[in-house]
Amino acid sequence: MRPVDLPWRPLSLDDLDLLRRALRVRNPEVSELSLINLFIWQDFDRPELAQIDDFLLLRLNPPNEPPYVLEPLGPEPSLAFLLDILRRNGRFSRLPENFLSLFSGSEVIIRENRDQFDYLYLREEMADLRGKKFDGKRNLIRRFQSLCPDYRFQIIDRSWKKEALNFFFSWASQKGSTENFSPLSLQDQARALNLAFDLWEILDLTGAALTCRGEMKGFIIASRLNERTAVVHFLYADLDSSGSSQTLLWEACRQLLVSFPLINLEQDLGLPGLRQAKLSYHPCRLIAKYDVYPSGSFAF
Repeated sequence: MRPVDLPWRPLSLDDLDLLRRALRVRNPEVSELSLINLFIWQDFDRPELAQIDDFLLLRLNPPNEPPYVLEPLGPEPSLAFLLDILRRNGRFSRLPENFLSLFSGSEVIIRENRDQFDYLYLREEMADLRGKKFDGKRNLIRRFQSLCPDYRFQIIDRSWKKEALNFFFSWASQKGSTENFSPLSLQDQARALNLAFDLWEILDLTGAALTCRGEMKGFIIASRLNERTAVVHFLYADLDSSGSSQTLLWEACRQLLVSFPLINLEQDLGLPGLRQAKLSYHPCRLIAKYDVYPSGSFAF
């Protein structure tokens, strides 16, 4: 099967049901194939969709790297089909390891993309925090509980948009421009957050806020990635309240995300502080991702 043309068009809400059906069949593991991420990050990633026979193709065009195509949605593609897409578009990216066997026998360049690996955790382990390896997390939670003994963990919806965005901007001003967050990335996060609240019901998002005496101390927003996994899109906590982020994630695993045995906390983007924080929760697995380039091409 060789496509005559790739009719790329910008992803729109009109494609929502089509994509939702395709992703339910695929049951994806990688967070880039979260329906929510495809829509809320559209100002940054500029996603495009192409329909070719039984396949749906997604191409992302972020400003910080060359365009790339995600794994095709639909039946198992032939090697000829994949190579044709590769020649036309330059690369596949964020491919899961089990997809690489489809390139067997071809002369393509395969590169591990460690900065984009997703972090996968057992929800029950994150809710219990048992054992010596979680001593530090339990201590931080107890510290927050001593500071805010009457804290509340409240389920939120789109009506919390103004309060959540105000908290985010306050958090961003505290965080400033550090090695982990540039002003550009903060602006991108604000736009994605705004879209998440605007599309809350349409995208079936869920979330919760941590409050103390009526003051927000943090919030978390998540969604279904596949039948066993919830993916956390946003988690922000008060930098001046020790243990707030640990308490927020702990309560989310105990109350908000109880129908999922697995939690995906997405990538670390190669940021040392973020990588250390995500490793400190002892993931049960890192979901490896790969880039595939045509043979002889320059691998960015």
